[in-house]
Amino acid sequence: MSEQLLKRVWVTAAGIMLVGAAIATRWGSHMATGLFIGVAWNLASLWCLAHLLSAWIGPHPSRRRAIAWLLLKFPLLYLLAVVVFRSPRVSLIGFGVGFTIVLIVLVGWFALQARQMTLMRPHGR
Repeated sequence: MSEQLLKRVWVTAAGIMLVGAAIATRWGSHMATGLFIGVAWNLASLWCLAHLLSAWIGPHPSRRRAIAWLLLKFPLLYLLAVVVFRSPRVSLIGFGVGFTIVLIVLVGWFALQARQMTLMRPHGR
C-alpha cells in the first residue's frame, strides 16, 4: 500500500472524527467527547497495530521495534481506555459509536480496495 494512499485513509478518518463529534454535540458534550475519544483511540490503536505488524513481519523485521510497538499499544493504550471509561465527562455510548464508525469506514474502504484489485485484469489492463 502506498504511503500517499495510507495518508488519505488517515486524513479521511480524522475528518470523520471531527464531523462525527460536531454532530454528536446535538446529544450533549459528553456524547461528543466520547465519540471524539472513541474515534481517536481506535485510530491510535490501528496505527500502533499497523506499525507493530510492519516491525514484526515487514520487509525489515525488528524484534526490538515490534516489542516497543507492542508495549505502546497494549499496556499504554488500554490503560488510557480505563482512565477514559472512569471519567464522568465521557459517554461510553459515544466512545463505542466512535470506535464502531472507524471500524466500519476502514473495513469498507479495504473491501473497496480489494474489489478494485480483483476487477483489474492481469498486467494492469
